[in-house]
Amino acid sequence: MIKHLIVIFALSSILAGCISESGIEPEAFFPIPNQAQLNWHQAEYIMFAHFGMKTFYPSSDHMGYGQEDPSKFYPVNFDAKQWVEAAKAGGFKGIVITAKHHDGFCNWQTETTGHCVKSSPWKNGQGDIIRELSEACRAGGVYFGIYVSIIDKHFEHAGSPEFDNYGEYYYAQLKELSTQYGVIDEYWFDGYKADELKMDYSKIADLIRETQPTAVVYESGTMSEFLPDRSLAWPGRHGGLGPDQNYRVLINEQLRWYPSEPSIILQGNWFHNNTPLIALDQIQNYYLSSVAYGVTPLMNISPNTDGLIDQETVEGLIEFKAWVDQLHDSDLTQNDRVKVSADNLRGKSRNFSPEMLFDNNHDTYFATDDSVFNAIIDIDLGSVQEIKGFIIQEYIPLGQRIDGYSIACRVDGKWQEVFSGIKIGYKRIILEGKASASEINFPASDAVRLVIHDALACPLISTLKVIGDYR
Repeated sequence: MIKHLIVIFALSSILAGCISESGIEPEAFFPIPNQAQLNWHQAEYIMFAHFGMKTFYPSSDHMGYGQEDPSKFYPVNFDAKQWVEAAKAGGFKGIVITAKHHDGFCNWQTETTGHCVKSSPWKNGQGDIIRELSEACRAGGVYFGIYVSIIDKHFEHAGSPEFDNYGEYYYAQLKELSTQYGVIDEYWFDGYKADELKMDYSKIADLIRETQPTAVVYESGTMSEFLPDRSLAWPGRHGGLGPDQNYRVLINEQLRWYPSEPSIILQGNWFHNNTPLIALDQIQNYYLSSVAYGVTPLMNISPNTDGLIDQETVEGLIEFKAWVDQLHDSDLTQNDRVKVSADNLRGKSRNFSPEMLFDNNHDTYFATDDSVFNAIIDIDLGSVQEIKGFIIQEYIPLGQRIDGYSIACRVDGKWQEVFSGIKIGYKRIILEGKASASEINFPASDAVRLVIHDALACPLISTLKVIGDYR
């Protein structure tokens, strides 16, 4: 009797173990993004705001040379809340501002130099662009970042009686910004290592790590060595990127999460120069060569000399957001007739069902068993539909896994491959006649098939949208 009980107990334990295992989340496939990088991905696109002395010296040259007159800095109607409202109206989930650009003029109440807002007649020298904008961003619930140029033409020209070298001067400025203006979500370091200026990047990294532990850091090869767990890469040029973005990069002989952050001009020559916002179709093309390839761009908007974003620009941003929203809302899978199936289901558990692709929740996902590195997901649309594109998202908190995929459409009972790619990443948008699908017209179909041909670990997919007519 006791033997029978032991056998029954053992069998029940094994079964319980199988049931338990069926719902086990896959292990992380390293590298994975830290929370700062994940916040950056989820922002999707961020407003870049170039504003400073150069705003008051408009020309075809965006540089500034450090000898501009601070008395000309007079944004009489500056309204940080208007910037935040404009950003949100355009769908931007954050703002990164030039705290200091190449001319060296500081947009905050710094103790390091007189070449700053203290020397401006604006608010009798008491104004502080960085304080007002940081507070407005926090009040508006959007991401806040600072661009602190490593180049400083004013220091090159005038030096400083208080600092022996530029490295000490620059560190003091970063310390002010890092300790006096609340949470900073992103640091943006431009350009040059400037070794001749005695920059101590290790010391700067320690400052950021200690004072702003949740900040992501964009750099051009200056900081990734010292902050490899939260860096963003310079993609090598301004403007859009190419498809199949790889986040897995070797830094200091270790694979790190290191996505590229493109910077794109939507208005001005970085700074306002009385030119309007570019046309909607151009903004769409930039979106489809950045966001649609799984990276988060900084899209530059130039506030004017009044300290406001042009009303015509705001109206253009509203139109752009309407297009983005319509694109995402034109999803043919949001229909009771739609059925989905997959050739493998992790542990045969509904927790990882392909139905998770359609629940508009990025924290749920379809997954295969650990030993299965490919998958076929079929979506029966219930009737023949006009198809304009697809949106696919990996579940990246557990790593970037997919390394080869294709999409097929069923036409008259036969499958036709219509698109293939390598990387998916945080978000991949494929639209006929646009960007990487510029030569493609998708056929009217009653079913769609996503095939994962290759993965570096069991594939995890959180979203799959089939886009209908979105115009």
